[in-house]
Amino acid sequence: MRICILGASGLVGRAMLSLLETQPWLTADPVLLTSARSAGQEISFRGRALVCREVGPDSFDGLQLALFSAGGGTSLRWAPVARDAGCLVVDNSSAWRMDPDSPLVVPEINGHLVGRGPGIIANPNCSTIQIVMAVAPLDAAFGVRECHVTTLQAVSGAGQAAVQELERQSRQYPDHGPGDVFPRPMAFNALPAIGRQTGDGAYEEESKVLHEMRRILARGEDLHVTCTATRVPVMTGHSAAVRLVCEKPVDPREAAWVLAAFPGLVVTTDPYDYHTAREAAGTNEVYVGRIRRDPGTARGLLLWVVADNLRKGAAWNAVQIAQTAAAAASGAAPGA
Repeated sequence: MRICILGASGLVGRAMLSLLETQPWLTADPVLLTSARSAGQEISFRGRALVCREVGPDSFDGLQLALFSAGGGTSLRWAPVARDAGCLVVDNSSAWRMDPDSPLVVPEINGHLVGRGPGIIANPNCSTIQIVMAVAPLDAAFGVRECHVTTLQAVSGAGQAAVQELERQSRQYPDHGPGDVFPRPMAFNALPAIGRQTGDGAYEEESKVLHEMRRILARGEDLHVTCTATRVPVMTGHSAAVRLVCEKPVDPREAAWVLAAFPGLVVTTDPYDYHTAREAAGTNEVYVGRIRRDPGTARGLLLWVVADNLRKGAAWNAVQIAQTAAAAASGAAPGA
């Protein structure tokens, strides 16, 4: 299978390339596509230097799979071109997530939606992925009716410029002056504002968690979701405090067993144990801890959920989708 990465020079694009190095189904070097500004950069892959090329109308000819991580505008322009050239596009932007013809996929939950032919598959939002990974098995076991979330999101989710801004502000604190990426100083701070204002009191990131979670779980307004999304001065790794209300009483020990049996989760059963964003950085799993009953209701459950936003929150989920598509094309089981 011949593939490309559009946005190969970015944080997520480089993470995709690193993860693809160990994929046995990928036997040919991927084509690295970027904007004109980044064209000519060299990036290592399996010990060889690959040169980034400027994306153009013929870039996708002869390819079967395209991984996109270059922003919504770029995706809206080039994903149809890649699809029409015969590619299955896995897009990491928000451009196609609510498109009814583009499945929104977390492979452990709804990987059966991945087809083998040309089309566009949307990679969910980074925070949504890790939260829904914890919610899905509990929904299947206990029937989740409410999900209330507060996220603590790393600056790498806003790109390389955001990482550099936090580094600069941390070095120069408290006299760092205004930044270009965040609306207020990010160093030693917490900002409850991610994305644009949606007009109903929410910010865009909070709306994404609501609508994407419902779509991934094939639920509607019967699943009540609220989210307060915050940006914190962490380089890599999103965290989330999650409160669930289920149809029936939930024993935290039974909930931990259900979670531990679900692929891709690492679970701590001690209600006082947990993982941190720093510990999750550089790994592909989603970590669930602090599992305990809501003191206000026997149907309530409290969780702490952590994952690397660049890996399972973006690059690894996309590579898993690619892996599933490659298996479908060859007739093998995913991961074989």
